[in-house]
Amino acid sequence: MIVQRKFQLIAAILVLYALGTLALALFFASTHYQPATLGSISGDTTLPNMRAIDDIPTRKQTFIQLIAPMAAAKNDAIMQARARLTDMLGDLAQGKTLSYVQREQLQRLKARYRIAADKPIDESTTPHAQHIKKLLRRVDIIPTSMVVAQAAAESGWGTSRFARQAQNLFGQWCYTKGCGLVPKKRSKGATHEVQKFPSLEQAINAYYHNINTHRTYAAVRSRRAALRNAGQAITGEELIAGLGGYSSRGQVYIDELAELIRYNKLALLDQDNTLLSER
Repeated sequence: MIVQRKFQLIAAILVLYALGTLALALFFASTHYQPATLGSISGDTTLPNMRAIDDIPTRKQTFIQLIAPMAAAKNDAIMQARARLTDMLGDLAQGKTLSYVQREQLQRLKARYRIAADKPIDESTTPHAQHIKKLLRRVDIIPTSMVVAQAAAESGWGTSRFARQAQNLFGQWCYTKGCGLVPKKRSKGATHEVQKFPSLEQAINAYYHNINTHRTYAAVRSRRAALRNAGQAITGEELIAGLGGYSSRGQVYIDELAELIRYNKLALLDQDNTLLSER
């Protein structure tokens, strides 16, 4: 009798285990893994009244102290995403198969960084490895000095209408009616608006995405990849030369950014080498 009860108990446990395993498999089959950040930052920071700061040096310092830590946090988040990608590449090099979580992370990054339709870059590697190598050119930092210089140039150190009313520090456009603010001097027939963001963090996320994905800034990414491959520091002074397409002023705009970095000693913001090397 005791033996029979033990057998029934074991059988019941096995049935429950099988049902639990099946339920878990069905859950993962119908649910997409949601990784924490994948290189993004979050927050609800909004711009203070920069116009109320009459002393220009104080206004600039306030602006730098607000934006630079956000850029550093964004770079740190991106480096964490890069670490995931390099881990995947290492696993593939060892003949391992990517886990479910890794495949989901890779798929989300491919969609986010617009590489799904790109041509293979190396026929000798697997499709996963090809995508990861392409991603590593896009999932990368932007020097803090460059972020602050462009934010200052595009927003007048946080005093522009678009910065004050839309948390838009970088002059980014959108094309859906009501997505932002209509420029007062918009050309006849134009439909773009200056995008409105709920926070400065989201404005920075959008700026990084623009630089890291848009074909106009391929030169920025190429310069960055060359510096990284050579083991050299990734600095704003080196990368701004690829921003000729950011403004209709072209080289004049680049020269303005270079002067902003030089005059305001923004290169000092790029000295945190922990963000410039692989982990």
